[in-house]
Amino acid sequence: MTGILGRIRAFWNETITEVFVKASWPSFKELVDSTAVVLAVTALLGAVVFLCDFSLSNFVQFATRLMR
Repeated sequence: MTGILGRIRAFWNETITEVFVKASWPSFKELVDSTAVVLAVTALLGAVVFLCDFSLSNFVQFATRLMR
């Protein structure tokens, strides 16, 4: 039982060291810039998906009207 608890404690200590000591966190400016890029790309992809959906929907409606 001590072996398992020791391994769990070692894992926990290594995790804390990785997160708070070894990791490099972005500065506030880097965080804001990255967030802006993510929002812009998400908006762009959303617009592309909207245009594709709108175009295909209208094409299907047009094609079904021709068949009637």
